[in-house]
Amino acid sequence: MKIEIVQTNAIASYVGVRASSLMTNLGSAVSSALQEVVERSNEIANIRNREVTYGITPPNYKGNDGLLDFYCCYEVEPLANVPQGMVHLHLLPRLYSVTYYRGAASKLVTAYDFTSQWLAENGYEYDDVSYYLERYDEKTTRETDDERNEIAIYCPIKKKAVE
Repeated sequence: MKIEIVQTNAIASYVGVRASSLMTNLGSAVSSALQEVVERSNEIANIRNREVTYGITPPNYKGNDGLLDFYCCYEVEPLANVPQGMVHLHLLPRLYSVTYYRGAASKLVTAYDFTSQWLAENGYEYDDVSYYLERYDEKTTRETDDERNEIAIYCPIKKKAVE
């Protein structure tokens, strides 16, 4: 896996479908939401790239045993009318680690573990005030556990405070 640090410089807008579920059922809820957003993509105005979808999560996953939200979205520019039953998100400019994961979707958690270790070793920590993103494109195979699957994971980060 490879990690790089990137600074976004503009507000990014996303439109999509929210999946809300307990962690135990999140996979099927996300699959349904992703299917819906792709099937209804013609209703979304100004999609930047129809080949790219995003999985966006608020920073409430760690240790949360309640309901979790996961947003299956397209990036849009500019934001226009949001279709009935969909949501919009605006992500402010910020510092991210980007982990380039290649492997089975069922083992994606290893990318987050790798990222956590890399951040600790390189003077960074998660900045859990912002959303996390997973970027899916034509190299992403969601339905099968194909080892050629590729996902870019954006985690909000900050420099560790010097003690």
